[in-house]
Amino acid sequence: MTKASPPGRPSKAAQRLSKQVILQAALPIAQSKGVDALSFRILADQLDVTPMAVTYHAGSKKQLLSDLVELAFAGVLDGVNGGNPVKRARCIMATYYGCALKNANLLRAILDDVTLMSADLMNVAEELKVSTDQLENSDGGDVLVHVLIDYAHGFVLSASSGENNPLTINDFLRGIDWILAQAAGDLAAT
Repeated sequence: MTKASPPGRPSKAAQRLSKQVILQAALPIAQSKGVDALSFRILADQLDVTPMAVTYHAGSKKQLLSDLVELAFAGVLDGVNGGNPVKRARCIMATYYGCALKNANLLRAILDDVTLMSADLMNVAEELKVSTDQLENSDGGDVLVHVLIDYAHGFVLSASSGENNPLTINDFLRGIDWILAQAAGDLAAT
Protein backbone atom coordinates (compact mmCIF):
# COMPACT_ATOMS: atom_id res chain seq x y z
CA MET A 1 0.00 0.00 0.00
CA THR A 2 1.35 3.42 -0.90
CA LYS A 3 1.66 6.26 1.56
CA ALA A 4 -1.12 8.82 1.46
CA SER A 5 0.13 12.31 0.74
CA PRO A 6 -0.91 14.93 3.26
CA PRO A 7 -2.81 17.87 1.85
CA GLY A 8 -0.90 21.03 1.09
CA ARG A 9 2.64 21.57 -0.08
CA PRO A 10 4.51 18.51 -1.46
CA SER A 11 7.29 17.01 0.66
CA LYS A 12 10.92 18.02 0.09
CA ALA A 13 11.53 14.62 -1.58
CA ALA A 14 8.71 15.24 -4.05
CA GLN A 15 9.98 18.75 -4.76
CA ARG A 16 13.43 17.50 -5.78
CA LEU A 17 12.16 14.61 -7.85
CA SER A 18 13.14 14.74 -11.51
CA LYS A 19 13.70 12.34 -14.37
CA GLN A 20 17.47 12.52 -13.73
CA VAL A 21 17.03 11.62 -10.04
CA ILE A 22 14.84 8.68 -11.02
CA LEU A 23 17.36 7.48 -13.63
CA GLN A 24 20.22 7.71 -11.12
CA ALA A 25 18.20 5.57 -8.70
CA ALA A 26 17.07 3.11 -11.38
CA LEU A 27 20.40 2.47 -13.12
CA PRO A 28 22.08 0.54 -10.28
CA ILE A 29 18.96 -1.61 -9.89
CA ALA A 30 18.89 -2.42 -13.60
CA GLN A 31 22.64 -3.11 -13.65
CA SER A 32 22.68 -5.42 -10.65
CA LYS A 33 19.25 -7.04 -10.56
CA GLY A 34 17.94 -6.68 -14.10
CA VAL A 35 15.15 -4.71 -15.69
CA ASP A 36 12.48 -7.08 -14.39
CA ALA A 37 13.43 -6.03 -10.84
CA LEU A 38 12.76 -2.42 -11.74
CA SER A 39 9.33 -1.06 -10.86
CA PHE A 40 7.84 2.32 -10.18
CA ARG A 41 6.87 1.11 -6.71
CA ILE A 42 10.45 0.11 -5.86
CA LEU A 43 11.74 3.43 -7.17
CA ALA A 44 9.06 5.33 -5.27
CA ASP A 45 9.96 3.58 -2.02
CA GLN A 46 13.65 4.25 -2.58
CA LEU A 47 13.01 7.93 -3.37
CA ASP A 48 10.34 8.36 -0.67
CA VAL A 49 7.66 9.48 -3.14
CA THR A 50 4.54 7.93 -4.62
CA PRO A 51 4.65 5.59 -7.63
CA MET A 52 2.48 8.13 -9.47
CA ALA A 53 5.17 10.78 -8.98
CA VAL A 54 7.74 8.44 -10.50
CA THR A 55 5.44 7.71 -13.42
CA TYR A 56 4.80 11.43 -13.92
CA HIS A 57 8.52 12.14 -14.31
CA ALA A 58 9.68 8.90 -15.96
CA GLY A 59 6.79 8.12 -18.27
CA SER A 60 6.10 4.51 -19.17
CA LYS A 61 8.33 1.59 -18.21
CA LYS A 62 9.50 1.42 -21.82
CA GLN A 63 10.41 5.12 -21.75
CA LEU A 64 12.26 4.56 -18.49
CA LEU A 65 14.23 1.69 -20.05
CA SER A 66 14.97 3.75 -23.15
CA ASP A 67 16.25 6.60 -20.98
CA LEU A 68 18.35 4.16 -18.93
CA VAL A 69 19.94 2.75 -22.09
CA GLU A 70 20.72 6.27 -23.24
CA LEU A 71 22.27 7.12 -19.85
CA ALA A 72 24.23 3.87 -19.53
CA PHE A 73 25.74 4.00 -23.02
CA ALA A 74 26.16 7.78 -23.32
CA GLY A 75 29.55 8.63 -24.78
CA VAL A 76 30.54 4.97 -25.07
CA LEU A 77 33.13 5.85 -27.71
CA ASP A 78 34.51 8.98 -26.02
CA GLY A 79 37.82 7.28 -25.19
CA VAL A 80 38.38 5.83 -28.66
CA ASN A 81 41.37 7.30 -30.51
CA GLY A 82 42.50 7.21 -34.11
CA GLY A 83 45.22 4.93 -35.32
CA ASN A 84 45.19 2.44 -38.12
CA PRO A 85 41.86 0.73 -38.90
CA VAL A 86 42.73 -2.46 -36.98
CA LYS A 87 43.77 -0.59 -33.83
CA ARG A 88 40.74 1.69 -34.02
CA ALA A 89 38.31 -1.22 -34.52
CA ARG A 90 39.96 -3.08 -31.62
CA CYS A 91 39.67 0.00 -29.40
CA ILE A 92 36.01 0.44 -30.35
CA MET A 93 35.28 -3.18 -29.50
CA ALA A 94 37.20 -3.11 -26.20
CA THR A 95 35.47 0.09 -25.11
CA TYR A 96 32.04 -1.18 -26.16
CA TYR A 97 32.60 -4.52 -24.43
CA GLY A 98 33.49 -2.82 -21.14
CA CYS A 99 30.38 -0.67 -21.21
CA ALA A 100 28.14 -3.52 -22.38
CA LEU A 101 29.43 -5.87 -19.67
CA LYS A 102 28.71 -3.28 -16.97
CA ASN A 103 25.21 -2.89 -18.43
CA ALA A 104 24.57 -6.51 -19.44
CA ASN A 105 21.01 -6.44 -18.10
CA LEU A 106 20.19 -3.41 -20.21
CA LEU A 107 21.81 -5.14 -23.19
CA ARG A 108 19.43 -8.06 -22.63
CA ALA A 109 16.51 -5.60 -22.68
CA ILE A 110 17.79 -4.11 -25.96
CA LEU A 111 18.10 -7.56 -27.51
CA ASP A 112 14.49 -8.20 -26.47
CA ASP A 113 13.33 -4.85 -27.88
CA VAL A 114 15.64 -3.17 -30.40
CA THR A 115 13.58 0.03 -30.24
CA LEU A 116 15.44 0.72 -26.96
CA MET A 117 18.65 1.24 -28.97
CA SER A 118 20.20 4.64 -28.31
CA ALA A 119 21.98 6.92 -30.76
CA ASP A 120 25.30 6.26 -29.02
CA LEU A 121 24.86 2.52 -29.60
CA MET A 122 24.07 3.05 -33.27
CA ASN A 123 27.20 5.17 -33.44
CA VAL A 124 29.26 2.15 -32.30
CA ALA A 125 28.22 0.25 -35.42
CA GLU A 126 28.74 3.28 -37.66
CA GLU A 127 32.24 3.98 -36.34
CA LEU A 128 33.13 0.30 -36.50
CA LYS A 129 32.03 0.21 -40.14
CA VAL A 130 34.26 3.18 -40.99
CA SER A 131 37.24 1.25 -39.63
CA THR A 132 36.39 -2.18 -41.03
CA ASP A 133 35.64 -0.82 -44.51
CA GLN A 134 39.34 0.10 -44.74
CA LEU A 135 40.50 -3.47 -44.15
CA GLU A 136 41.84 -5.47 -47.09
CA ASN A 137 39.41 -8.38 -46.69
CA SER A 138 36.41 -6.32 -45.65
CA ASP A 139 33.10 -7.39 -47.12
CA GLY A 140 32.30 -3.77 -48.03
CA GLY A 141 28.96 -4.17 -46.31
CA ASP A 142 27.80 -4.81 -42.78
CA VAL A 143 28.69 -8.50 -42.37
CA LEU A 144 32.00 -7.91 -40.58
CA VAL A 145 30.42 -5.26 -38.34
CA HIS A 146 27.60 -7.67 -37.44
CA VAL A 147 30.07 -10.48 -36.73
CA LEU A 148 32.08 -8.26 -34.38
CA ILE A 149 29.05 -6.87 -32.56
CA ASP A 150 27.32 -10.25 -32.31
CA TYR A 151 30.56 -11.74 -30.95
CA ALA A 152 30.66 -8.95 -28.34
CA HIS A 153 27.04 -9.55 -27.35
CA GLY A 154 27.55 -13.29 -27.03
CA PHE A 155 30.65 -12.75 -24.95
CA VAL A 156 28.92 -10.20 -22.69
CA LEU A 157 26.01 -12.59 -22.12
CA SER A 158 28.42 -15.43 -21.33
CA ALA A 159 30.68 -13.34 -19.11
CA SER A 160 27.74 -11.97 -17.13
CA SER A 161 25.98 -15.30 -16.70
CA GLY A 162 27.34 -16.05 -13.24
CA GLU A 163 29.43 -14.72 -10.40
CA ASN A 164 32.26 -17.21 -10.84
CA ASN A 165 32.63 -16.78 -14.58
CA PRO A 166 36.33 -16.93 -15.54
CA LEU A 167 35.98 -14.98 -18.82
CA THR A 168 38.07 -11.81 -19.02
CA ILE A 169 38.44 -8.94 -21.44
CA ASN A 170 41.68 -10.56 -22.60
CA ASP A 171 39.69 -13.64 -23.63
CA PHE A 172 37.31 -11.36 -25.50
CA LEU A 173 40.09 -9.43 -27.22
CA ARG A 174 41.82 -12.63 -28.34
CA GLY A 175 38.77 -13.41 -30.45
CA ILE A 176 38.49 -9.82 -31.69
CA ASP A 177 42.16 -9.84 -32.67
CA TRP A 178 41.69 -13.06 -34.65
CA ILE A 179 38.65 -11.71 -36.52
CA LEU A 180 40.38 -8.42 -37.31
CA ALA A 181 43.56 -10.21 -38.45
CA GLN A 182 41.51 -12.24 -40.92
CA ALA A 183 39.84 -9.11 -42.23
CA ALA A 184 43.01 -7.03 -42.30
CA GLY A 185 45.15 -9.19 -44.55
CA ASP A 186 48.47 -7.33 -45.00
CA LEU A 187 47.38 -4.46 -42.70
CA ALA A 188 47.60 -6.74 -39.65
CA ALA A 189 51.37 -6.19 -39.47
CA THR A 190 51.01 -2.39 -39.20
